Amino acid sequence: MSVLDQNLSRRSFVRGIGTAAALSLITLAGCGSTDTQSGSGAAASGSGRALSKVTLGSGSAISTLSVNQEAGSANYQIAALFQEGLTGLDANGKTVPALARKWHTDDNLTWVFDLRDNVTFHDGTKLTADDVVFSIQTAMDPTLSPGLSTYWPDYVEGAQKTGDNQVTITLTSPHADFASEVSNAAGLFVTSKAFWDKAGSDYGSSKGLILGTGPYQVTEFDSSSHVTLKRFNGWWGKNKGPKTVRIDFIPEDSTRLLAFQDGSIDASLTVPVANVDEWKQDGSTISTYSDRSYYGLTFDPTVQPFDDIHVRRAVAYALDKKKIVSGILKGYATVATGIDAPEQLAGWAGSVKRARKLVKDLGALDFDLKKAKAELKQSSQADGFSTTLTYPTGYAAVGQASLALAQQLKKIGITVDVKEITLDQWLSEVGNGKQGVAWMIYNPTTANPNEITSWLLEASGAGANPANWTDEDVAAKTESLGTLTDDKERLDIVLETTKTAIEQAIYAPAWWGQALVATKEGVAFKNSGTYWLATPWASEFTRA
Repeated sequence: MSVLDQNLSRRSFVRGIGTAAALSLITLAGCGSTDTQSGSGAAASGSGRALSKVTLGSGSAISTLSVNQEAGSANYQIAALFQEGLTGLDANGKTVPALARKWHTDDNLTWVFDLRDNVTFHDGTKLTADDVVFSIQTAMDPTLSPGLSTYWPDYVEGAQKTGDNQVTITLTSPHADFASEVSNAAGLFVTSKAFWDKAGSDYGSSKGLILGTGPYQVTEFDSSSHVTLKRFNGWWGKNKGPKTVRIDFIPEDSTRLLAFQDGSIDASLTVPVANVDEWKQDGSTISTYSDRSYYGLTFDPTVQPFDDIHVRRAVAYALDKKKIVSGILKGYATVATGIDAPEQLAGWAGSVKRARKLVKDLGALDFDLKKAKAELKQSSQADGFSTTLTYPTGYAAVGQASLALAQQLKKIGITVDVKEITLDQWLSEVGNGKQGVAWMIYNPTTANPNEITSWLLEASGAGANPANWTDEDVAAKTESLGTLTDDKERLDIVLETTKTAIEQAIYAPAWWGQALVATKEGVAFKNSGTYWLATPWASEFTRA
């Protein structure tokens, strides 16, 4: 993987982790990992009939409708309802046509996109190739798009109109999967140049609103309370979603719960595991999904005494993952046997079921305090030592898991000082070369099957990965992924290098996260697949 791709992966990590901590709209994954619980014992399946209106509760607010200005996950997911890219993702992460009806490339350097005919913006004006080129150039401009430009691939050389309904994008290096990079899930939100110029600084604000081509049109926006959208009947696709969608911004869990209980909102897109039972009232349904997030310990072999593999293995053996999942997380997680979740790897494995089988035996250590004690006795710290383990505010479960680990390690002579720090501080300390052991929390934001390991396994030394780990063979294999097009070959490399990292005790996987959605009686929530929030996702909510 190139340095540019590695930097993009790290920026995606920051975007995902920052938004998740704010309890924003979260990326849920449902493909093959669905569970529903109804307060009345009723089934969760719906009639499929469209709702006239649905009001949804979100755990965070957005300050602007423009992803160009603010590029958090919540911004992306709300914008998926009203703005589109040249391509899109289906609910399982497959790249599909959006504003471009087709595309082709002969060398993975020059990509030609043919636009759909007669696509219109919400104001009735026709989409042109000039609008698409303008939107791409704007997205890449750090002055015009301080939020979005960070996430655009640095290998994009430029875009130009090459026909009335054709846009050509050139790259500085070949990338076989580039088509997904011009989706609205990745960072292209097409708007009208005329509208942008007229709106000026009001673009995306409550005054200027925003213009797109998507299945919904924004009719009202207040950054302190809500956004309201109506179904756009001029959309080129088929939209069977609610006629009106209102998303209320309610960051406080208890306030959002009260709104759910008194009927102010029909569904909550964020349900905290800690008090999930309070959301299980008569007629309500809790839907549970794998969110593809990774939680695990990272060991920095450049920091003493974690330069000793026996010390690293001792700590890894003391991590009681099964008890953390069943107790602290109340079963709303899966014990991790690797780094990239099966739902993330499914794009290369062919199915979640096959991916689960492939990640089952990557060498992750199971809890065994006797083996932990034996490893410590073989180490340079046979009599024990003291260390610090931090976790970010907003991740109470990680804090509890830290304390549980500290209790086990105390039994073999290792003292751990568990500290809660702000999210900003935690982010700034990731991979800083000063922490022997640290948590890695990663919420993937793209459909790239190895998004997480593309950073964690960039084993070329200090600063290249959060462990500051060096392994020339792993680094070379990870680098080669950018030149390969065969999914099996790419997957084999990811699995092989993941196993190497775990065997060297560089990473100790803990769990893969799950996310919860609550719906009121009369409202059903469909499970379409892993990437449903990158689609016109309001149609997921129907009449029960």
